[in-house]
Amino acid sequence: MALIEVLDLSLAFRDKIILNNVSFEINKSERLAIIGGNGSGKSSLGRLIAGWHVNAVSSGNVLFEGRPWKEYSNSERASAIQLVGQIPVQHLSGRAFTVEEEIAFGPENLGLTAHEIRTRVDFAVNATNLGHLLSRSPFSLSGGEQQRLVIAASLALKPQVLVLDEPFTNLDPESRDAMLSVLDGLSSDLTIVLLETNPSLAATLAERFIFLDDSALIADSNAREVLFNSQLVERLGLPAVTNAIVSFLGVDHHLAHRATVPLSSAEFDAFIESLNNVKN
Repeated sequence: MALIEVLDLSLAFRDKIILNNVSFEINKSERLAIIGGNGSGKSSLGRLIAGWHVNAVSSGNVLFEGRPWKEYSNSERASAIQLVGQIPVQHLSGRAFTVEEEIAFGPENLGLTAHEIRTRVDFAVNATNLGHLLSRSPFSLSGGEQQRLVIAASLALKPQVLVLDEPFTNLDPESRDAMLSVLDGLSSDLTIVLLETNPSLAATLAERFIFLDDSALIADSNAREVLFNSQLVERLGLPAVTNAIVSFLGVDHHLAHRATVPLSSAEFDAFIESLNNVKN
């Protein structure tokens, strides 16, 4: 059984269709990118996946471990899935004086023992490299540090799923790279759903891609198949490294070169190394 099932999901607000009959499954430990332009419906879909606003759907359902979100309490949902948006300050409790207190806030509200809270805080701090910031005020941190803090606070709840809604949008390149490193280092048991408009960033993290356009699911496959979808290329373009190589080689993106053209920085490095090996 899939961890999450999205079943014929439709959502409308007034006369605007936001999601139109969307269906797919998410399996445990997957790293999935839901990619689309602004207004494609991906953020609304992310909130519904995370169990938010489930009473607003026009039709369809979202199941977690075979049960609709409506059957879960708030604490059960918080322990199962966490949603992190692009503006980290909106996710801070406002009740913590230090980074350490912010991370402990969620587990404390679950009524856990002091020992379990300490264990979870230590785990989250180590996962996000925040040990040197524990005594700082959450509101004194940079945007990148705040985003790591929000992810740490989410991890302290030990969710099975982490939904990230354009988490890199307001980060400078250095903070973005640090965040990608943190996410890439998270446990392989954690299911990650990344909502993104940027194919380059999504290709760095995700293995499976869903492409949304005009409120509908257009493609659902591995990264290479989806990122070369003609409709996606027209809307969002290719990942930066892919575009550079395609332009350099002078080939059309529809051609068979797509089987080897790099999609991410790591694949680009391997591609260059292979060229050097051929020369040698």
